[in-house]
Order: sequence, then C-alpha cells, then structure tokens
Amino acid sequence: MKTILKNGRVIDPANNVDDYLDVLVVNEKIAKIEKNISDEDAIIEDCSGKLVTPGFVEMHAHMRDFNEPERETFYTGSCSALCGGYTTVGVMPNSNPVIDTVEMVEKFKQRAKESSVVRLYPFASVTMGRAGKEIVDMKALKQAGVVAFSDDGNAVKEATMMRDILKATKEVDLVVDLHCEDKAYTGKGVVNAGKLSEEMGLPGISSVAEDIEIARDLIIQEEIQGHIHIAHLGSERSIKLVEFFRNRNVDFTCEVIPHQFSRTEEIVKRKGVLAKVKPPFRDEHDMLGIREGIRKHLIDVIATDHCPYAESELQGGLTATNLFGLAGFETTLPLALDLVREGYADYSYIIACLTCNPARIMRLNDRGTLSIGKDADITVIDPHIEWTVDLNRFKSKGKNNPYEGEKMRGKAVMTMINGKIVCRDWQILKQVEKPF
Repeated sequence: MKTILKNGRVIDPANNVDDYLDVLVVNEKIAKIEKNISDEDAIIEDCSGKLVTPGFVEMHAHMRDFNEPERETFYTGSCSALCGGYTTVGVMPNSNPVIDTVEMVEKFKQRAKESSVVRLYPFASVTMGRAGKEIVDMKALKQAGVVAFSDDGNAVKEATMMRDILKATKEVDLVVDLHCEDKAYTGKGVVNAGKLSEEMGLPGISSVAEDIEIARDLIIQEEIQGHIHIAHLGSERSIKLVEFFRNRNVDFTCEVIPHQFSRTEEIVKRKGVLAKVKPPFRDEHDMLGIREGIRKHLIDVIATDHCPYAESELQGGLTATNLFGLAGFETTLPLALDLVREGYADYSYIIACLTCNPARIMRLNDRGTLSIGKDADITVIDPHIEWTVDLNRFKSKGKNNPYEGEKMRGKAVMTMINGKIVCRDWQILKQVEKPF
C-alpha cells in the first residue's frame, strides 16, 4: 500500500525539516520526503494549507483502566488521544493498582495490546506504592519495558531519598518525572492563593509549594547529575528557577501544561470544579511568566496531563472532592498553536515539544520523527480551522474540561499509525482496530 501526503508544510524538528514537501508512505514506513513525488499506484491525500508532522508523543497521561474503568479505559483514552493527534502515549503509574512491579508492567502491556489504538508505554512508580519509602527495582522494570519513573501526584519528601533516586536513574539511564509539591504547604488548598481564593472564600494553593520543591530537587541534581524531568511547571518563579539552573549547566528537562499558559484563574469563577487542576490556574503574572519561558525555549515538552474523572466524582463544588485534573487530549493542540499566533513560539518549536522532545526523554528513538524507514506515524494539522469545544463529542469518558463552549482554532484533522489512517476529522476509522 502506498500513500502520498501532498502539498503540506512538513515540520519534522528531529531532522530540522520545515518546508513544503510531499511524504510517501510505503508498507507502513516513511519512504520518501521531497518535492513533487509522483506514483500512479499511490493514494493521494491533499494536505494543502495543512501541517504534516510526526505523530504526537505524550509523556504525561493518566489512562486509568484496571480498577477504574468508570473514569477511562485504554480504549476510550487512546481514542481521545488519536483525536488530539497523539500516536504514542507514556502512561503515568498512579493507577489502581500502582504500576510498581514487573507483574503490573506485564498486565499493563497485555491490556494495552488488547484494547489500545495508540502505542502505550508504561511509566513505573519510583517508590513502591508511591509511598516514598522504598525505591522500586528500576533495573527489572526497565527490562520489563518501562520508559520512565514517577510518583506523580506525590512528591519525594526526603532529600536523601531524592539523592538515592537520582543515583539510581544513572544506573538504568531512564528519567524520573517529578511532581514538585510540598503538600504540607499546599494544605487543603483548592484554587490559586491570593486575590481569587480571598474573593471566593476558598483555601488557596501558593506557588511556594511548587517552587521550593523544584529548587531543592535541582540543587540535588546539580550534585548527583542523574536523569530528571520536572512535570507541569506552574509559576513565574518556577520558570526563573529553570533558567537559573540551566545557566549553571545543570542537566534536566521540564514541561508545561496548557492550563498554565492558556488561561488565568478567572476561569475558575466560570467553570468551578471543571477548572480545578494542580498546579492551579494562576494569575496573569504567572501565566505570562510561563509564556516567557516558552519564548526563551526553556521548556522541553508541552504535555496534556490528561486526567479524566467520572462525572459522579465531581459533584458538589470545589471543596467537595480532593480530585484535581482535566481531560486534556483533545484541547491541547489548539491551545499550543495559540502560542504561535501570539508570537511566543514558531511552529517548529511547538511541534518539537509535542513530538521528538518527549520521545527523546522517554528514550523512544523510533517515535516523534519522520525519518526515512521509520514507522509512518503522522499527524496532519489544520492550523486555521475554527471549532467549538463540545464535551459530548469527546472520545474520552472524562468530561472534566473547563473549555466547554469556547471557540478554538486549529486541530488534528488526520492521524496515521503505521501508514494507516486511523482518525479523520474526529472520527475513528474502522481500520483503527489493529493499527499496528
């Protein structure tokens, strides 16, 4: 089978490609990328006015399944990912049960094989049960197939434990993905501390809870030189810390989530619990600080932090539940493209943050690229199409997303895995059943 994607703007940051080219796919692989490809046996897909990129790679998603199918399953979550343009997803280990043993990794791989329609890769927790007391068997878990470690949702409390974790990451050459939050400082906070929390009469979450953990962990990283990735930066000061330690040549990577650079805390007044995330939507000062970090290329990854919940879990308002998060696969791309339109980044940088950078961090060298001979995982983007967020159209079971009713611009209009078109215009196609 041959397919030619014609007349699109091909953006492949892994190979420094940004040009109007054709892409030839033959037998599931990228066969040729050049101008004016012609083959009378090929199916032609006209990509005029569109961006042709590697399939997106996500490294911070909660896919639930196992004992939480009411929240999400690998099937519903992966269908949601396809609609967002994602072909590869790294899955956080804070499922029920936690992925902290080889046995759980094998269960994950089997379940993913049976029901996922994208490529799923497991993270393992960095401590047993995410309890922060005993480091998992990293060597055995790497051999079983995990791509990173994280106690996401929990920070590593003890500095000496963080030191030992970073030493262990050097031995296995995999990153630890850090949720930086001093929960004692967070307390019972549910929204950003300051004007909003005072106005709404709600307990606040100060950015200090995040910033002090980031500073501590990067100081330890400077000494140990392990492999470290900082999740969901949420404040202007966290960006300043990233810049400070980068200037000291400390080796680490970091990510932002669209809720932190796209909207301010004002959205909480309108959307309530649907806008209850952690780190919280903050004020304009913090939002602009994060955008400035993007402008300076301090950020490596734009992640979704896809975190679906059942509607029944989110009843009763902001203080009625201790759950935080939103279902983000299907709204991340247009919010990221807004950064281009507003002058904070160019397409190449944004696409790198969605493709080759997360692939590199997870050591997935065959993903996030359009290199000749690689699997033809491709996303086609219409950056100009306007659409309105309708949660009822989400493929995810999670409808916890505060952008309902908002007009957005740009979306993935076609997603390919192994050269097969598996999603077109938000419709999952029949051949998605066994895309790879």
